[in-house]
Amino acid sequence: MSWIIGILLVIAGAIIGFFAARYSQSKGQSGDLEEQVEQSQQRLTDYQREVSEHFITANAMVEQLADTQQRLQSYLNQSAELLEKSDTQSDLPFFAEDTIKQLRVANSLNKDHRSGRDSYSGNDIPRDYTEGSSGLFSNSYEEKFDEDSGEESSKTS
Repeated sequence: MSWIIGILLVIAGAIIGFFAARYSQSKGQSGDLEEQVEQSQQRLTDYQREVSEHFITANAMVEQLADTQQRLQSYLNQSAELLEKSDTQSDLPFFAEDTIKQLRVANSLNKDHRSGRDSYSGNDIPRDYTEGSSGLFSNSYEEKFDEDSGEESSKTS
């Protein structure tokens, strides 16, 4: 009988060990699962925050674009009004009347002066040339140079 009690004790120990192992194993897996769930929830909240920031930034950019578009439209309207007004104003709207008068007088003087230049013909000698030779290459300079050195000048023509 003692050996039957021993076998029953071994079987009872095996059954208790089996259930204890199973219980502890499920406890470890549930801890891993809970950790994974927490990580997933953290990633989800981070993603939601990033999406929210993205929409806030996009909204601010759209508002800025609308403001820029409104300023551009206002500028174009002002430019169109200025162009319409400039048709009725004088030819040079950026200068004062005194300056415009002086520019017109100067322009008329320049036209008179320019009309005198139009009579230039291609056969005329340029005014910067002289009739005779002068400067370093003149004959008088060669004669002076030869007299100073004591040699007689020899002219080659």
